[in-house]
Amino acid sequence: MAPTGPERRRALFYGDSNTYGTDPGAGRGSGGRYPASVRWPDTLAAALADRWDILTDALPGRCIPELSFEREDMARSLRRSAPLDLFAVMLGTNDYLSGSHPDAGRVGERLDRAMAWVRSECAAGLAGAEVLVIAPPYLDFGDDRFYGPYSTTDGRLSRELAQCAARAGASFLDAGAWGLPLAADGIHLSPEGHRIFAENMLRYFGSKG
Repeated sequence: MAPTGPERRRALFYGDSNTYGTDPGAGRGSGGRYPASVRWPDTLAAALADRWDILTDALPGRCIPELSFEREDMARSLRRSAPLDLFAVMLGTNDYLSGSHPDAGRVGERLDRAMAWVRSECAAGLAGAEVLVIAPPYLDFGDDRFYGPYSTTDGRLSRELAQCAARAGASFLDAGAWGLPLAADGIHLSPEGHRIFAENMLRYFGSKG
């Protein structure tokens, strides 16, 4: 990584398995992840290496911070990464899938609470930083008898998270609208999905000059 200087900027992406780079078809010995050459955060970091330090804190199964240990985990990540110019959060998939029935509103309520907590309790770590909410890739379970109703290809979860971002005064991107190819499980990005995700994020960073 190039040394940080006054001309450089820093971004932190805080997410779950689709930021971590989980490969649902990975065999033993792979660590369960796509190689760095595939994962979208690493592709983004390489492309922006002359201007940005791209930091990633991702954990499979991570939910929107609600419990005290979850919030402390996010606060610790912010402290470790500061100062930041951009703090991007892409969460909500695990919250949505853990419900007894599809309920985008419940996920939105969790994000509302988390964003209010971030603004009040982590203000020092976010001083001057843009906060970006990224709605996760659409879930697509086809006509599966049980999981089919949890598909979000109609954009319902993205719309809910967009409203949360607006209420929090945060920027918003809808990754679901990018037509991202998924792996066979209908949840995780395929290698092509990671490539398209990185391309869209590069366009977003390009808009910042």
